[in-house]
Amino acid sequence: MVNEMYLYQITDMLRSDLNIEDYKFWTLPILSLKYLEKDNRFPKEASLSEIIKNESDTSNRLQKAFDLVEQNFQVLKGIYKVFPSQKVNQNLLFNFLLKVNSLNLTTEEWARSISSLLYNLYRVEGKRNGALYSPKSINQLGIELLEPKSGTFYDGSPGIGGTLVQAYDYVKAHGGTLHMYGQEINYESWALAKFNLLFHDCLDITELKMGDTLLDPAFIEDNGVTKFDYVMMNFPFSMAIRDYDRLMQNHLSRFVYGRPPKRSADMAFIMHGLSSLKSDGKAVFVVTNGTLFRGATEQTIRQNMIAADVIEAVIALPDGLYEDTGIPTNLLVLNKNKPAERKGKILFINAENEYETVGRHKYMKTPHIEKIVKAYKEGLEIKKFSTFVSTSKIKDADLLCKRYLEENEIEVESFGTVVMKKEYQSNNLPLSLLASEIYRGMNISSKSVKEGKGEYKVIKLSDVQDGEINLNDLANVSLLRNSKVSMYIVQEGDVIVSNRGASIKIAVIPKTEGNVILSHNFIGIRCGNRINPYFLKAYLESPLGQYLLNSKQIGTNILTINPKDLKDITVPVLDMNEQVKIAEGFRNTVTKYREAIRQAEEEKKQSFLKLYEQMGIRSSFEIVE
Repeated sequence: MVNEMYLYQITDMLRSDLNIEDYKFWTLPILSLKYLEKDNRFPKEASLSEIIKNESDTSNRLQKAFDLVEQNFQVLKGIYKVFPSQKVNQNLLFNFLLKVNSLNLTTEEWARSISSLLYNLYRVEGKRNGALYSPKSINQLGIELLEPKSGTFYDGSPGIGGTLVQAYDYVKAHGGTLHMYGQEINYESWALAKFNLLFHDCLDITELKMGDTLLDPAFIEDNGVTKFDYVMMNFPFSMAIRDYDRLMQNHLSRFVYGRPPKRSADMAFIMHGLSSLKSDGKAVFVVTNGTLFRGATEQTIRQNMIAADVIEAVIALPDGLYEDTGIPTNLLVLNKNKPAERKGKILFINAENEYETVGRHKYMKTPHIEKIVKAYKEGLEIKKFSTFVSTSKIKDADLLCKRYLEENEIEVESFGTVVMKKEYQSNNLPLSLLASEIYRGMNISSKSVKEGKGEYKVIKLSDVQDGEINLNDLANVSLLRNSKVSMYIVQEGDVIVSNRGASIKIAVIPKTEGNVILSHNFIGIRCGNRINPYFLKAYLESPLGQYLLNSKQIGTNILTINPKDLKDITVPVLDMNEQVKIAEGFRNTVTKYREAIRQAEEEKKQSFLKLYEQMGIRSSFEIVE
């Protein structure tokens, strides 16, 4: 049995003449000639054994072999143009052909070896081309959720065909039959997908078209898109729609849930995939967090999908599964024929911690995938992992798993681990009803402001320490753009909350001189006459306040808080005099604590100095006050 890494290992001889990005375009066409020798349609003149009979003119003989194969296999028409046109060292080429010609692999060994080759090539390429290659674990999980044992399967953004291959492997393992369809806009990806499907022995059951899935869908019937039993898509994240007007003119009744936004094609792909489902079909989409909570038209689309009850599950995945991005991803499971017991509900599964780290890479292994699939198929509700939520309780069409699977424990400075209870909610009001305004900070960058002299000062994250603002250290800036700066100028008594990072900073704006701008790293709360700022600060710094703030954070690599979510945080409703009294109590306690610390530090210093005298070293140094 051949080692799965063998094909990748023999490509190592190419490093002297080729860039790593070209390996796959160079090796797959050559490997295909060896693979196809078993087919009775394969012309003998195209075989590697014929090519290597003569050491001269190897490149041209190889190109003629590609042409002959395309003439005899119509399904491969056009894919060999992916072979790099640049010349390589003829001795290198000849020696590589010798190694490939010596291969004697079974169909299963070819499939495993090609999968390993592609995975390792894309892993090494990393950010440069990783977006073309979906992690195998995500494909495996998605297909396990769909269970496509027979029928039709469609992927409108197949990349190099990993999802299609995974669907075929699943069907083959379960003894079913499947006809697969796909459309890919990028020629190189389309060609590589064809090779990938060829080596996995499923090209003959797949119709893989080239073209723009959104603007020119390839599979059309009855003035609409073709309907399939199963759909899975890992489309490019947050890609702008390149011809929006044309898309709307050629909508083919795909966008019944709302108009997709121009800036992001995510919802356009989802609605295209949903409209490509039969009335009892099921789909899985890989989506970012933003797709699940962004407002405006995307929120409307989600609301309509929730109302139509086609959303069956949302599964939060570990970050870092992709080679090219650490952005958090999820699986959105849509079902046009949900079981009766799941109607009016959505299953949320938080699988962010279901991974294993090997070196610098994260992987979902078989036990992690099995745990997720079991929870989904059996509808299990597991503490902190999975839960059903009634669609009537989904607020603002927000589908982030974190909203519905909150941790009930939190680490709070001075208190350690705190377990939260739920009794607090009854006597509280949302901050939106108590504060007069909640505003964003200004985007501070080299393009928006110039540091140095200027009529404004700016509050940055580093300017807030221990709940206080270092006013004397604020940087002066001048504006480079005609921004509505009045929106960002703080006032005395505003409470500011940092909106980025795991450690949340909170401070009250004291009396200031001149115009002070709040940076984009903060959210400002103008308290008005219903809430005392120091009372609010003390509340937000409490275990309950920290828990509520943490529950509003989104993201994995960089946690953020949206001003809209901050408005939903509930605050105790007390008489203003009582608020002032409590706030003063907190401030007095902090003052006493700091004075006690100062005195303890002074006692420590004096005690050390006496001991240094006893050691006989006190006269060797002088303390500068």
